[in-house]
Amino acid sequence: MTSPATSPSKILAVADASNTQIALKTAAALAATHGATLEIVACFEPPHDLTLLSRVAGRTPDKLLDEAMERTRDMISTRIAQVMRTPTPLSSFLIGKAYREIIGHVAASGCDFVVKAVEPLSAVDRFLFASTDQHLLRACPCPVWLQTPTAPHRPKRVMAAIDLDMSDAAEPETLMALNRRVLDAACAIADGPDAQIIVLHGWDAPAEGFLWAFSGQGDAQRRDQQYVNAILDARQREMDRFLAEIRAANSTSPPLVPVLPRGAAEAVIQEQSAALKVDVVVMGTVARTGLSGMFIGNTAENIINSLECPILAVKPDGFVSPLLRN
Repeated sequence: MTSPATSPSKILAVADASNTQIALKTAAALAATHGATLEIVACFEPPHDLTLLSRVAGRTPDKLLDEAMERTRDMISTRIAQVMRTPTPLSSFLIGKAYREIIGHVAASGCDFVVKAVEPLSAVDRFLFASTDQHLLRACPCPVWLQTPTAPHRPKRVMAAIDLDMSDAAEPETLMALNRRVLDAACAIADGPDAQIIVLHGWDAPAEGFLWAFSGQGDAQRRDQQYVNAILDARQREMDRFLAEIRAANSTSPPLVPVLPRGAAEAVIQEQSAALKVDVVVMGTVARTGLSGMFIGNTAENIINSLECPILAVKPDGFVSPLLRN
């Protein structure tokens, strides 16, 4: 992994009881590369029907809860010991709604990067309620890396999805700053001398066919094509300027490979991440309405739900979690 302009300094790994421990392995590798502090937490959510469960089990609610927490803590501690080379205790055992506890810990501890295993959900569940992962993507103030069980914990092919359409942005400077943070995060996690960052921008020509359909001029088709080419040329110039800025700020970054497929962001990110066999997709998760708008846009949420590879979600400068506002 290379050292970007802003490297993580305090990384939070959310451990679980799985055998893979992909989040812990990933966080430990990232911390070792950047000389960052590693904190490990585990979460326990008390069942909402604890009273009924305790009655069936013949124990008091407090006794049943204590036993369940102790078993969970011991199991996760055993898994941690199997992964870490040196004895590494849990920094905290969080009790309550996982996303609230994780975000609260981030705020209290000063962690600036979270790594967590993806929470498996059925297609039906995904649309019925927001999972812990979705809450973290919306409200966690620092980058959140959601890892899949079989993903490499040292990624080599990283896709950075950026938005260069300044004409449609309510806050262009916020959008460009978010693009820079996306590239910075991609540089932070790309690992090894053969690492590569694919810088993806999907573009489209929404008014294509307008002149052809409504103009009586004989050269309408040619002018339509000129319109499409003008958009592509403009986005290519924006990409060139943006990558030149990134290279100037971080001369040790991995190779940056621009990719500008035509199509909606949802489609091209999904298609290109699969076609190029990337290890992780890095993208911003605040809507184009900017800091005063939604915390995560519909496009970003749809992309996240459709991807089959890990995702690293980044917020813009100045983002304040709604859970931490006074």
